Amino acid sequence: MAIDWIRRSVLVTILFAGFYYLKENPDLRKRIYSEEPIRVRIEGPVLNPGFYSLEAGSNGKDLIEMAGGYVPGAQIKMEDSILEQPLEDGQVLNLGKR
Repeated sequence: MAIDWIRRSVLVTILFAGFYYLKENPDLRKRIYSEEPIRVRIEGPVLNPGFYSLEAGSNGKDLIEMAGGYVPGAQIKMEDSILEQPLEDGQVLNLGKR
């Protein structure tokens, strides 16, 4: 019974700390919740490298798809978890040599 109360208290504390952090860091909040398109660049073994405009919250896989996919026979040594992270405005995604 006491353990449940402690767990709930810790959870509520973490939630309030997160909201406070977002309140005190409006730049971070803007990057997370922005509805404006972002402009990113992709380099490496994709069919059409260059600059692209994407919706906020898009990830590396979305960018690769927009760039036409990988060049046939390309071997990418990048973890999927990295490609699943949201991109930021002005970011360059470098997949290696073409």
